[in-house]
Amino acid sequence: MIEPDVLLVALSELSRDARTLNLARALASDGLRVAIHAADIGTDVTLKGAGEPLTVIPWNDPGGRAARRWWSLGRSARRLAVRPRLVIAMDLFALDAARAVARRCGAPLIYDMREFYFALGPLQGKGLRQRLLAWHERRLLGSVDRVIVSGPLDADVVNDRFHLPKPAVVVLNTPPYRDPVTSDLRKRCGVPHDALLAIYQGVVHHGRGLAPMFSAMSLNPRVHLAIVGNGPAEADLRITANDLGIGNRVHWCESVPYDELHALTCGADVGVCLIEPLSMSYEYALPNKLFETMMARIPVLVTDLPALRRHIESHPVGLIVGRTLDAREIADALDAATTEPRRRQMIVACDDIRQLSYESQAAHVVALCREYLV
Repeated sequence: MIEPDVLLVALSELSRDARTLNLARALASDGLRVAIHAADIGTDVTLKGAGEPLTVIPWNDPGGRAARRWWSLGRSARRLAVRPRLVIAMDLFALDAARAVARRCGAPLIYDMREFYFALGPLQGKGLRQRLLAWHERRLLGSVDRVIVSGPLDADVVNDRFHLPKPAVVVLNTPPYRDPVTSDLRKRCGVPHDALLAIYQGVVHHGRGLAPMFSAMSLNPRVHLAIVGNGPAEADLRITANDLGIGNRVHWCESVPYDELHALTCGADVGVCLIEPLSMSYEYALPNKLFETMMARIPVLVTDLPALRRHIESHPVGLIVGRTLDAREIADALDAATTEPRRRQMIVACDDIRQLSYESQAAHVVALCREYLV
């Protein structure tokens, strides 16, 4: 029987789950015994630095449809020989499994609502599935002791919508602090030294601004795009890129372990965070790719959405593109982001990441967890 202080449950492949890894490492660095139940392919995800070691309890992810994976994680969690003092569900799809462990052990339960699952972008237009997911979340929230969200605006919406007994705690999707490093991204993609190399990180879904980016690239033959990620829209987007005649300038790098992401990002000239306002979840997004580009000290293009606009106004690290994501406007923004002196000004502003890095977030989440470990 494993008896950690904290058990994190995640429906994810651990080495690629930035939010789970950062939280686990922060808790372990504070001296807590942390176990993680998630898919693990044997990648070394041990804590780097002082602190207690992480215990990874692998879940055999069957792959395939979401419902099958969801059921599999729940079944696996119910069989765990583990007795934690606190359980954290790392998203909605892990919440039912985490609740089962928390109930069995009489442990408090924290829910990391990293998206608005009641208004997901990929479920736009799929009314029944979205309503079922929203009902499931609201039903499970009755068992949750505290909710974590990824942005201040998210906290306002969640507190109002669910009338939480205690306010949601904000933990930004920021990475641990790193200095810029030498990168082989340009060599890996075979991109000429005089080309403009943009980078997209994350799941390849429709609505993440990739199709509008492709249209902008068709207006400027100097622009290349590295896509670091996989996802259900990849086949469609490959066709779109080829139809626009830019397929040879889109470089599909596939997802990489989180600990390798920073080095790749440092090799780009500009990041793209062009989220399409398809749903409330996308409307209020403040994703980790925004902060990863800051850490790499490269400018970023963002959509004119509330949380993204607020961030750029506070930290002028990039350029805002209109909500329609017009191809010409994106192309002009790419030029502006790579032209001096404006580029240098945005790179200097990126140094604000020193105050925003996960080390600054860790104090909030460690204090929250220790509140439930007394």
